[in-house]
Amino acid sequence: MLTKLNLYLDKIEGACIAIILGAASILTVTQVFFRYALNDSIFWAEEAILYLIIAMSFLSTSLGIRKGSHITVDLLKSLIPNRLKPLFFFISALIGIVFAMALLYLGGLLFLNTLERGQLSSSLRIPIAAIYAFIPITAMLQIIRYGQMICELSIAPIQASKND
Repeated sequence: MLTKLNLYLDKIEGACIAIILGAASILTVTQVFFRYALNDSIFWAEEAILYLIIAMSFLSTSLGIRKGSHITVDLLKSLIPNRLKPLFFFISALIGIVFAMALLYLGGLLFLNTLERGQLSSSLRIPIAAIYAFIPITAMLQIIRYGQMICELSIAPIQASKND
């Protein structure tokens, strides 16, 4: 079940990130063309590109956790004996969950606050709450990914003992 969830989330997150990156790239090239070739600009393009990049950055955090490509203290990791590394990864995953839970709570409050106010973006005139919704959504994805990491860490010693 864990493998299926990983594959499903990988595909969804990867597709969303690719679509957002493609849209931001196309919009950037179009904006440059309009600005320099036509001496005009798309008034909402910069704001849209900014929001797309923000959304992509938040979505990428979950995938980064899954791939193990987040910032780590490599020096500390290299100083820890191999037998203690699973404990190190377990503690770092717990810290990640605590951070993601704080992000979920505070991001949720920010989302609800802006939703209640009905604040709109300046150029696109879309609700700012739609942009802020990425914070709690990706925090939930981070919690799932860190939970998967903890499950994998706890399953690995069991599988190793079965192989002995």
